[in-house]
Amino acid sequence: MSSAALTSPPDSPTGATSPTSVPPPPDLSSVPLLSEDLHLTYLAEGAANIIYRLSAPPGAPSTDEYANKLLRLRKALPSAQPNLLAYSHLLHTFHPLFPSHLLVPTTLIRVPKSVILRENANLLRLEGAGKRPAKRRGLYLEEEMEDYGFVILDMSPRAIEDLPSTPPDTDDTTALLTAGVAAGESKGKGFLTRQILVEFKPKWVVQSPSAPANWRRCRTCALRLQKRGGKPNLCPLDLSSQEESRVRNTLQHILPSVAPKNLQLRLGESWEDAKKVIEDHTADFLVSSELMPLLKRLQLEMDPLGPIEVAREGSQDYREKFVTAMTVRDLTIFLRIDLDGGVEARIGDLDLKTGEAGKWDYWSKVEQTLIADGYYTGTEEGASEKGVWCKP
Repeated sequence: MSSAALTSPPDSPTGATSPTSVPPPPDLSSVPLLSEDLHLTYLAEGAANIIYRLSAPPGAPSTDEYANKLLRLRKALPSAQPNLLAYSHLLHTFHPLFPSHLLVPTTLIRVPKSVILRENANLLRLEGAGKRPAKRRGLYLEEEMEDYGFVILDMSPRAIEDLPSTPPDTDDTTALLTAGVAAGESKGKGFLTRQILVEFKPKWVVQSPSAPANWRRCRTCALRLQKRGGKPNLCPLDLSSQEESRVRNTLQHILPSVAPKNLQLRLGESWEDAKKVIEDHTADFLVSSELMPLLKRLQLEMDPLGPIEVAREGSQDYREKFVTAMTVRDLTIFLRIDLDGGVEARIGDLDLKTGEAGKWDYWSKVEQTLIADGYYTGTEEGASEKGVWCKP
């Protein structure tokens, strides 16, 4: 999807349902039941959820019902919302903030307990084989208090045979190095593609209202330095600046430095050539699309006071808007970049930050520490050696 195809965002997010109030429940009459026979392939996981690819069981005819779809299941975290409530918040609070073409399409599905039990057993097997990340081990899918999952769009690169025909101004498709791709080969470890997927969290794309007037670092960079030292990373203010040179500086932290193993180069095309095309497509999108201005506007409107003031004496209305701002700050952007086309962008991980479990105190204390210890102003010990300064 090129930036030219993007439409204007909603004029104001004020019509969204308050995130701390209970939204209307979704209509459950048409929610399908996941078949127990479907095969689930573990793809990835975060702190609160696990992502699976859906496919027909071995030996059974393939089905298009879940083509290009993934299943997201919730882990057994005491602080996590049940998926039914999370889906209600998604529909009534967060989706109204964004145009539909910028959202990862998400639907609700009933999940049999037998599937949860089976996949928890599979997680144990993955751990035993050393194939589950060490920091994720010991926490499994919710078995007792969860009846639903999310079916979401798969933003993975599409195989060459699934892509539109080669544009007329590029090499003929016969010039592709297609060894290993048989006609009708299904998407799997051996598929080849002309696309890449990158995903990242933009974080605080405008400065925190709690920051002192003489700040020299944005909230994200200040916190990163306070936690991890001088390790460089992207600056959200550069990312959202719509200044090409600044945006390009962030891409070294977003785009791959080596060619993905499934990326198919044309005859005579080097990885350096492809990398330049990918960078150009991505920079053009981030500079010209509505995405970054929309995120900036939402963060400004939803958090005019900052964490310290909101925690200290903010009204209920300010608190409700603030947790929406924190949710927007923690969303994930998925960019599917086509070497022969443009960029398709989608937003996901709009999981409500409720402020519960001590979060209000945590958010306020983080700001106080960044101010008191000089990380915002760049006056902490060793600041000049780190050399991390942010531009408004």
